[in-house]
Amino acid sequence: MGGGTGGYEFPAKTTDEIKRIISNAVPKADDQKKPDEDEHRVRNVFISFHNEDEQQVNLLRIQAKRENTDLEFRDYSVKEPVEQWRQHVREKIEATTATIVMIGPDTASRKNVLYEIETSYALGKKVIGVRISRERNDPIPEPLIRNKAPVVNWTLKEIQEELDRQ
Repeated sequence: MGGGTGGYEFPAKTTDEIKRIISNAVPKADDQKKPDEDEHRVRNVFISFHNEDEQQVNLLRIQAKRENTDLEFRDYSVKEPVEQWRQHVREKIEATTATIVMIGPDTASRKNVLYEIETSYALGKKVIGVRISRERNDPIPEPLIRNKAPVVNWTLKEIQEELDRQ
């Protein structure tokens, strides 16, 4: 999980805020078609995100499990000296097939997120951006722009379709 440092306390969310986040982020079950068995392959995906967006990332994990997708998520929190963290995060990214960058309000300015994106490209991984909110136009990290990475809305269907593109 890029972009953060240890010891950050997450702001409390009200019940209404959490309901709004969930209703905006998690599409209705009728809106999403379950993939045919042969349509997709299992993906071990690295998730890069800013610490402040961890609640939304956890919602994505829950949604993927609930919808029985073929996505397995990995990330690596910054809980050790930077050089050790860099080596460990590189190993985590090497073990994946793609990187998803969860784009929130502050993602584009987080050094560790930028490192994870650059490392993903250096290792030849597919990288896509996923907008956390459709209601905001959060800045896209510069490496995604420079590499013309696709940026999709937060639906499992859009994420899976983009991961399946060659």
